[in-house]
Amino acid sequence: MDTRVAYLDIGRINLERMTLPPLGPNDVLVKTHQASICGSERYLYRGIHVRPRDIARAQRHAHTHHEEGQRPDAGYPVGPLGHEGGGTLLELGSAVREYLGGGAVSVGDRVGSLVYPTYTDYWVTDISNVQPIPEGVSFSVGCLYEALVCAGWAARHMGVKLGDTVAVNGVGFAGNIMLQGALKSGASLVIAVDVVEEKLALAKQLGAHVTINLNEQDPLAVVNDLTHGEGVDVAVDAIGGTGIGLIQAHDMVAHNGILALYGDNLAPVQSFCFHRFHEDGLDIRNLNAMHYNRLRSVEHAREAYRMVARDVLDIDIILEHSERYALDDIDAVFARECENVDEQRSLKTLIIP
Repeated sequence: MDTRVAYLDIGRINLERMTLPPLGPNDVLVKTHQASICGSERYLYRGIHVRPRDIARAQRHAHTHHEEGQRPDAGYPVGPLGHEGGGTLLELGSAVREYLGGGAVSVGDRVGSLVYPTYTDYWVTDISNVQPIPEGVSFSVGCLYEALVCAGWAARHMGVKLGDTVAVNGVGFAGNIMLQGALKSGASLVIAVDVVEEKLALAKQLGAHVTINLNEQDPLAVVNDLTHGEGVDVAVDAIGGTGIGLIQAHDMVAHNGILALYGDNLAPVQSFCFHRFHEDGLDIRNLNAMHYNRLRSVEHAREAYRMVARDVLDIDIILEHSERYALDDIDAVFARECENVDEQRSLKTLIIP
């Protein structure tokens, strides 16, 4: 069986055709229902990538292919691409019996994906790389899998306690989920910071007490005014990329506060001072659910799904503010969304085969 796959290079996405391998004993064949664009892919598309010296030890050159002379240090082209998505099990290998973490496997199961690629029509993978979408979670929400798991787990583990003040820098997909988590955890003041008015409006609808448009107000001045100069108890970076959100959150956090780091900052952050980390006794939290080990990732995934199934998190309202495109349009979609990333209004851009 042939399928389409996507490869990312600086400034373009190429769709190619590949022949799927035969199923091994532990493999499954998945028909893609929905994939979605990760913010990190937009940075890679714009040429913002991790320096070779900074590449994570766990994933040196993962998900890249290149031939001699094709910029191997930068890891381009990247692909087959897509790490957010899910679909339906069409065929099972001879030894497939249960999911990693438990649960019987059946043809027709709806699953979320833990592995590349999802910008495709079909893919073959080991059964340990997918997880079942439980009852009470819609197919579309379940296919947000990796993004939902990361943001949902972060919402539970960002450290907000009853009565805390919280600032969420960046209220896109993840930021608005973490904002919901802060409110449900009993925060007395939740501040949403962004440059896109539509995202701030949704944050307000979800319960944010104050919204700050960076194009119109100085966020640090507003936070200092609201907190009488103390700063917030929990400051979140849900932006990533070039360190903008990290610096904003750092400047806002109170003495002995929590600096909650969600965004993946690929580029070196210039002129950043770590003095307050030490002198203010900051609690620095790395909020990425998927980069510990496989078993922990599975439990984090089930934790996030449970929150959705129990109506703790409203993901449907986020999907209402998300745009959908065909896989054939993926190059044009990336070009349009990366032309001015700051004006990106779709909370989660969905790619449908």
